[in-house]
Order: sequence, then C-alpha cells, then structure tokens
Amino acid sequence: MKITERTIKFLGKTLCGDNGLLPYKSGPKLVDFFVDLGTDDQYGEGFPSRWKYTEEKVREFNDSQTLKKIIENSVDPRDFLDGDINADDSIVAINEYLKFDGFELRKVGEFYRIHDSKGLIVEAQKVNELSHDFIKEQIQKCHQKIESGDYNGAITNSRSLAEAVMIEIIETAEGKEIKNDGKLDNLYKQVKKILNLTIDPKVLPPTVIQILSGLDSISSGLAGLSNNSGDRHANKFKTQKHHARLSVNATMTLVDFLLDSRDYQKLKVDGSK
Repeated sequence: MKITERTIKFLGKTLCGDNGLLPYKSGPKLVDFFVDLGTDDQYGEGFPSRWKYTEEKVREFNDSQTLKKIIENSVDPRDFLDGDINADDSIVAINEYLKFDGFELRKVGEFYRIHDSKGLIVEAQKVNELSHDFIKEQIQKCHQKIESGDYNGAITNSRSLAEAVMIEIIETAEGKEIKNDGKLDNLYKQVKKILNLTIDPKVLPPTVIQILSGLDSISSGLAGLSNNSGDRHANKFKTQKHHARLSVNATMTLVDFLLDSRDYQKLKVDGSK
C-alpha cells in the first residue's frame, strides 16, 4: 500500500490524535503502538514531537504491508468506547484523504479494513482473521455489484476472494510470503496438499469423491471465467447476470469448504498435542 506525501502528513497529525479525529496518544503510547507492529523504538530524552514521530513512522512504512496495519489498528473501534469521538465521522474524514490515493476504510464485521477503489481488500486478511462471517460480507458485496449491473466486477471480486483465501492458507502453513503467479489452479493444488484434500477411494465414498472433483472444476472454471469476462481483461463474450451469480455462488461454496477444512486440520493438530 502506497500513499502520497500529503496523505502522510495528514496521517501524522491524525494517528497521534492531534487534530481530534482519533483518540489522543501520548508519546509512550505511540511508541507502544508501533512496537506492537514490529519496531524497536523507545521513549525517552530527545523524543521528537508526537506528530513528527508518527509522520516519520508512516513515511518509513509507506509502500509496505505494515502501512495497512498501521491505519487499520489506529481506527480500532474499541479505542473510541471511552471518549466522545464518533468513529464513523472520523472514518469519513480519513477517507477524504485516502480516496485521492485510491483507498478507503470500510467496515468488515466489527473492524475497519483498507480497500482499494474497486472495493477489493488491498491485502488478504491473515488466516486467523478470516472467518465465514468475513466471507459472507465479501460475497454480499459481490451480489450488490450484480444487482447494480456490474457483472464483470462481481466475477473479478469473487475470483480475488478465492485467491486471497488460498494465499493466506498457504502462507500460514509455510510461515512466509509466497510468490503468486496469478494462476488460481496452482494455488489450489498447493492448498489441497496442505489441507490433505487428496481423493482416496480407499477412504472416501464415491459420492464425496464426486463432490470434491466438482471443487476442482469450480477452481478451474472460476479462473477461466475470470480471465474471459472479469473486468481485469477485455471481454471475450457478453457477461450475463446468471454468469456472475454462478461465479459468486461457486466461490462461496469453494472458500467455505476450504475454511472448514483448515479448521478441521487445525483441530486435529491441536488435539494430538
């Protein structure tokens, strides 16, 4: 996530609470805030003014994954509970700056997350933040695009959701960021291996095998449909409403199953300890 210098300066005053949009943070609290994000700063003699320190930290982490976390953590709804600052009003004011850089904060569940101008979450949520509620919220946005007539956008969003879920499962299993080649089938192959989704006739009944094979087809079909009719590519055929609805509903079936499988595998590991 990368923002302009004017937005950096605005966030410097905002995140520390100097302009009244967010709760006030003292110098020590600001240091603790950034330490939680991986810095090793210390508060003491010679510490710069609070806004200047905050501005420099935002500038330091500009064009990185950490910047997204900085902004999102700064608007944690729990920080507004004991004050008289209205969180929704503050989000509107912050978005007035972020929109010029192509981003905005939107509510996902109880928290605010950074989205890009197309409505896509800029970076996939970590697996411990992904849930069925999160998926339902993203799918609902896809359906809203369908109802507004943006069929290509709904297909692109559904494909991006599937990709985000798969990447997070892989990265959590491997403990590092992966290089994504943009090929959904390749991601799905890795996810199947991680979640032990191999089709074994000695273990599974034919009916279950048939359904699992159908998920393979969904992954391949979703990638192909997105490439042909998603708004990231030139349309090769006229996308219809039922095509978009098929893509969105199939995506929900796929990613819901992947999350259930992830939770099942985690339960097995935890139970064996």
